[in-house]
Amino acid sequence: MDFFTADLHLAHPKLAGLRGFETVAAHDAVVMAPLYELDPNHDTLWVLGDICAGGVASMESALAQLSKLRVPMHLVTGNHDPVHPMYRSAQKRFADYTAVFASVQQVARTKVGGEGAMLSHFPYADVPDRLSRKNFDQYQLPNLGMWLIHGHTHSDERRSGKRSICVSLEAWDLRPASAEDITAEMHR
Repeated sequence: MDFFTADLHLAHPKLAGLRGFETVAAHDAVVMAPLYELDPNHDTLWVLGDICAGGVASMESALAQLSKLRVPMHLVTGNHDPVHPMYRSAQKRFADYTAVFASVQQVARTKVGGEGAMLSHFPYADVPDRLSRKNFDQYQLPNLGMWLIHGHTHSDERRSGKRSICVSLEAWDLRPASAEDITAEMHR
């Protein structure tokens, strides 16, 4: 079964505090625990960006933690991932990420519950940024009617639009959403 998550922010002190944890270690342990439960023989994990805080040390810590998982993983890059093309030196980090992830891309496409779905870190272009930032506009997909599964917003709301679903950890009680969860949300 496919699972989807976003905004892990491992080794990120500010996000650990915002999520109510006293230490980064406590935060990271809670975020990683449900990922260890995934079955490497049957499950695949899609991480829709922001595995870390954005710096090299945070990236290395996050990749080290994720490398311990046995489940196959794919990454759709986010704005806090040094491998995202918004960074001039992104290509220098590509090998670090591909040592952990089976694939690394900016956007992907899959099927969930028989429906085609785009995968992106960012919500559709018609979803306003809660902080009124414009620097991500060029990375947001246009809403052409296909389902979108995304992260970035850190919203506790699972829906960001009529045909878009947010899998930020805040929306799913700090756990990944299964394809069954996503399908149920699509038909809600």
